[in-house]
Amino acid sequence: QLLRDTYDVAYPGVVAIYLTGAPRPGVGPHDVALAIIRAVFAKGYVKNKVMEFVGPGIASMTTDYRNGVDVMTTETACLSSIWETDETTQKFLAPHGRAPDHTKLAPADLAYDDGVVEVDLSVIRPMIALPMHPSNAFTIEELNANLEDILHACEQDVQKLIGRKDVSLDLCSKIENGKLRVDQGVIAGCAGGLYDSIYEAASILKGHTGGCGDYALSVYPGSQPIMMELVRTGVISELMASGATVRTAFCGPCFGAGDTPANGEFSSRHTTRNFPNREGSKPGEGQISAVALMDARSIAATAANGGYLTAASELTDVEYTTPDYHFDQGVYD
Repeated sequence: QLLRDTYDVAYPGVVAIYLTGAPRPGVGPHDVALAIIRAVFAKGYVKNKVMEFVGPGIASMTTDYRNGVDVMTTETACLSSIWETDETTQKFLAPHGRAPDHTKLAPADLAYDDGVVEVDLSVIRPMIALPMHPSNAFTIEELNANLEDILHACEQDVQKLIGRKDVSLDLCSKIENGKLRVDQGVIAGCAGGLYDSIYEAASILKGHTGGCGDYALSVYPGSQPIMMELVRTGVISELMASGATVRTAFCGPCFGAGDTPANGEFSSRHTTRNFPNREGSKPGEGQISAVALMDARSIAATAANGGYLTAASELTDVEYTTPDYHFDQGVYD
């Protein structure tokens, strides 16, 4: 841009992501995002296109929830993404002093798209993306029912990817009594560090421990104002009482600069990516660790279950009550 040397692209196609229904309790934005990525990435269906989120299902999602889905659209290989806006959007902008900036965005009464992906939010289940790409996704229920087969296949795929005989990923050794043991949980950054996600994770952890034995749980709020609001409402204290380590706003865990898992460890993370050479996997240096992507809610459920992989939807006694977010401009002033 400084040299005025433009980067020119062809006019992109537009694919409608038509949302219906509403997410079930325990299903978070990462679950929705991973389900979409699994469906479209390998086919290249939205590659270099604009994803346009429309449909009645949007009304069932808070703005935080929409942001949590949207921050993952890059992993579909799309060029960009855009959403319909409504009163919920305006309500979100109000605490930031930006309510007058709201403009309603919606498709015209008759709009033509280059494709459509229909997503029934009510049928989405808690997801997990195994190494080493967000599209390598399964429902947690599906994985737990076929642990050895799916993990062995993942090991073989990773072996082909890294291309070294002296370095191998051992996931099947994490199976204990028919369950998958997770060594570490991380809720962080632009994907996981959102106010709603951390608040609901804390609701799941309440009365349980997130730091049992060798299992470690870390939480990184997505911004200093989010951290301040979580302190004001007491949620930070609840997380710490549950054994979680709360860190400052920092997106490092996404690229391996924070809570880097040890060689051979299995880490579940509400972050954006689990590519090779991220998250502690450096095959060229002889180190390989396994990073899976999961929603904050299922990470908390896994922590509450002693570190064994657990879908948040399995917990039926959790009350999800997230108070309105109050934005404090003071830290930026």
